Amino acid sequence: MDSEKQITVRFYRQPSGNEPVRDWLKGLTPKERLILGTDIKTVEFGWPVGLPVCRSLGDELWEVRSNLDK
Repeated sequence: MDSEKQITVRFYRQPSGNEPVRDWLKGLTPKERLILGTDIKTVEFGWPVGLPVCRSLGDELWEVRSNLDK
C-alpha cells in the first residue's frame, strides 16, 4: 500500500447536510468501526481496488464493502 492517499473517500451527504452513513457508523461497536475503517483505508491508499472490498454503483459512485458479524 502506498504511503499517500490515492483518492479521498467521502460519505453520501443529503441536501439537508445529514450524512446517514456516518450516523450509522457512530452506532457500531469499536470492533465494527475498526473493520470498516480498515476497509475504507484500503480503498483510499490502495486505489484502484475491486471486489470484494469495492465495487462501482455507476455515475462515479463506489461502494466500500465490509464483512461484519451481524
